[in-house]
Amino acid sequence: MKKKILFALIWSVASYFFYEFLKYVDFARAWKEFEKASAGWLVCAFLFNFLILVVWTSLWSVLTPQGIVVSFPRLFQSNCLMSTSCNTLPFPGGHTVGLVLLAKIAKVKHSIALSVLALDQMLEGIVKVIVMTLAASFSPLPEQMQVGIQLFIILIVIFAGSMFYAAHKNPEIKTLKGKTSPSKFDNVKEFVTQWVGHLELLRNYRVFCLGLILALVMMALQTLGIWATQKSLGQELPFWTTILVMAALNLAMIFPLTPGNFGVYETTAFLIYKFSGLSAEIALSMAFLQHICFLIPMAGIGWIVLFGRFLNSIKAKNREESCSD
Repeated sequence: MKKKILFALIWSVASYFFYEFLKYVDFARAWKEFEKASAGWLVCAFLFNFLILVVWTSLWSVLTPQGIVVSFPRLFQSNCLMSTSCNTLPFPGGHTVGLVLLAKIAKVKHSIALSVLALDQMLEGIVKVIVMTLAASFSPLPEQMQVGIQLFIILIVIFAGSMFYAAHKNPEIKTLKGKTSPSKFDNVKEFVTQWVGHLELLRNYRVFCLGLILALVMMALQTLGIWATQKSLGQELPFWTTILVMAALNLAMIFPLTPGNFGVYETTAFLIYKFSGLSAEIALSMAFLQHICFLIPMAGIGWIVLFGRFLNSIKAKNREESCSD
């Protein structure tokens, strides 16, 4: 009951802000702008966003601890389903489901899956700090955004510092095989020590740099997706505008509050484009197109993977039944 109330409250707040920002928009004109979009550039935006999943999977393969072999197709399936859950469910539901799916599909321990996701989030946070710093250097930012960036940088410094400390402390990994009736505290302690032991990336700076480069490539692809959407509407905007949009979106979507960040994404992009001098109608059309081109690969591919796995399970079941007959 409490979750339903919280969910309704979140949607109410998002709807209110969405209404406040859009009540002066001429929707008929916005739709005309929407219809003018070039299909070729929209396909490019889709492909840029799809490539994020490929690079993201490569990043996961780098973050997987040494000695743990997971095939690229399995990691790709896990990654697509993780992306779908994070772009469908509000925080922290999407990340929790993604953690469970990574452990199940990749067939690894939950401590390994958690280490991969934690390292992934840390690298993503560092890259977001770089993007936000670039945005601040190109143009004066709204005061609220400056405060948000400062708070985000503090959080990332604390998070990354804690991860590096835990990785270099290098505790002895103990198991509970010798204990006949381990307590819950013993189970938690074993899980934490195993998780810390898997943070090998932070003890190998060459691998860390490779992971950081892949995270930067992911952010570059997302930026190119935004740029291609702008081109689809014939907008020749300064490159700093694209960087500013990226920074604002990454700041607004740190904790997904609505499914697919619907409303939050559009409102954020709309405000930045208005701040950059575009008309409300073009800003609205561009915000919606950007989100569509982002969601189709980042959420849709996972549903395709899930459907394929469902069909394979049916085929396997039918083969078992035919063999038993």
